[in-house]
Amino acid sequence: MFRSFLLLFSGSLAGKLAGVLREVLLAGLFGTSGVVAALRAAQSATLVPVNFFTADSLAAGFLPLYARYREVDARRASTLFWWTGGLLTVASVVTVTLLLIATPLWIGILVPGFDARERELTVDFVRIMGLGVPFYIAGGLFSYLEMGHGQYVLASSRATLQSFGLIAGTIVAYALHAPILLAWGFSVAYVFYAVWGFARIVRCGWVKTPTCLTRHDFGGVAGEFWNVVKPLVLVPVLLQGNIVAERAVASLLGLDVAAALDYAKFISDTGILLFAVPLGLASLSAISKMSDTQTHATLATVIPPILLTTVPVSMVLAVNSHAAVAIIYQRGHFDAASTRLTQIILWGYAAGFWAQVASYVLVKALSAKLRNGAVFRSMAAALVANMLVNLCLYRSLGPVVLGIGGCVYGVVLLVLSAHALNITRVVVQRLMWLIPGTVGYMFMALALTRQDRFSLVEAALWAVLWWGTFIAMVPTLRKDVVFLSNKIRMAK
Repeated sequence: MFRSFLLLFSGSLAGKLAGVLREVLLAGLFGTSGVVAALRAAQSATLVPVNFFTADSLAAGFLPLYARYREVDARRASTLFWWTGGLLTVASVVTVTLLLIATPLWIGILVPGFDARERELTVDFVRIMGLGVPFYIAGGLFSYLEMGHGQYVLASSRATLQSFGLIAGTIVAYALHAPILLAWGFSVAYVFYAVWGFARIVRCGWVKTPTCLTRHDFGGVAGEFWNVVKPLVLVPVLLQGNIVAERAVASLLGLDVAAALDYAKFISDTGILLFAVPLGLASLSAISKMSDTQTHATLATVIPPILLTTVPVSMVLAVNSHAAVAIIYQRGHFDAASTRLTQIILWGYAAGFWAQVASYVLVKALSAKLRNGAVFRSMAAALVANMLVNLCLYRSLGPVVLGIGGCVYGVVLLVLSAHALNITRVVVQRLMWLIPGTVGYMFMALALTRQDRFSLVEAALWAVLWWGTFIAMVPTLRKDVVFLSNKIRMAK
């Protein structure tokens, strides 16, 4: 599993480097303008309906079931692929049709705070991005089929290809003064991704037409797939509902807030994509074959290094959120006011980053064990908590509520998923050691760090000095460092 993580991590790192270039270009050329707000809203408007039937069904349903079928019956594995592909084809056609017809109504619900000009631009963006939806869905299915065979080229390349498509769209849109070309960057990238993915799975011989199968065989596979994903049916509703609520609150707080939201989330989501997603996807295939005892032992060794890594990163990013935003974005049309607004939102996300990374891995472990009832209960509570924070407190707290809601989501999800997997004690033991270190670091950092564009390097040096000293003084944390270094050495 650790080798798979390193493969996915390297791909995620490349994707995030491309993503940084994309966000820096977008910030410098368009700032926190209405064009960016419309683009962000259009991406959500396009992907929210798609994720109703792709994210959880593929990650929690298709991959673990496919991996198990391959061990015992290749015919059933092939049947599952074709049945899932047919189901997603129908769903994609319906989604594109709805996006093309009902976009104005959908945008009015998603971003009620937009004025007529931004709303019209958002509608145009969605209709173009909608053309890329079938390819987005197909590419996702091909990547999960590849992961079912223990390879991760498509999964690790997805973010990079999307970023390059958006980079090209951003440059051309600015050069030609045609913002609508931003949306074409998204669609063209996923056309290429789907075509490449299909060519790869055919070349590798993973696409085989099942033979001698009856309607009963297809019914059996469909029934098992339904039993796996049934507990998660409402999760996409809550998950996408949370995104809609977050986007609506941001639009009500102002166009600049709606644009700044994704700049802040990009920074915090970078760590999740780099660490949590590779570990989570690798665990789906590996843990699905483990006994409960093996699963517990694996998680008990994986979670401590995750916390040891992410808690210090969270605190460094939270304390130095202004400097981070300024260094990454503040140039061109992204001015000091945009920096301040983005930093306010980022602070809350950064404070809960560690919990989101650890909880993501635990939720994927629950899915790998086909315990999707526990996944639903944990995610439902966390998403409802996030929505309540955003909807109830945005008038009194302002833009900072968006980051605080994300922090609450991560902590609630970590507590519940750890309890479901019976590793609460492992999590609490590490946090009991890390909390004193965090408190000490916060006092030191707030006293020493200056809020200017060049303070981040200084802050990083102080953080390394503090945490290196603190970890060296705690035997339990030293063992986690040794374990992590050994795993990296063995995976090379």
